Amino acid sequence: MKRTELAYIAGIVDGEGYIGISADHRKRNPDRPCWRLRVAVTNTNEWLMQYLKFSVGGGTIVLKNSKNPKPCYQWEIRHGKAAEFLKLILPYLQLKRPQAEIAIKFQASVTKSTRKLTEGQLAVREAEMLLLKSMKR
Repeated sequence: MKRTELAYIAGIVDGEGYIGISADHRKRNPDRPCWRLRVAVTNTNEWLMQYLKFSVGGGTIVLKNSKNPKPCYQWEIRHGKAAEFLKLILPYLQLKRPQAEIAIKFQASVTKSTRKLTEGQLAVREAEMLLLKSMKR
């Protein structure tokens, strides 16, 4: 991707984007949440969502429920693909740069191991999730 495209996409993420971490507590194993990094952009322009999906090389687009009579779309990517995307646009982010840095660091600590996380690892992930939530504008 060209630098101008990366800068344009970073501007979209800065203005319309969301960077977050969630802990999905599953019924069968509630004490071992599934941690997710998620990057999303929400907008009423479907073309913009298609542009992001094509430019980034993936993600999903969904039609969101909205009180606005105009349809609202959301493009999102998760996990490692989200971290790789953030690394690409990081030099161009302004407002969401600190959030992106935390998200990239978080994803680097995620492994596919089935071993239970230590109390320390859980505390770090919880702290990163809460820190990102507190940084929302």
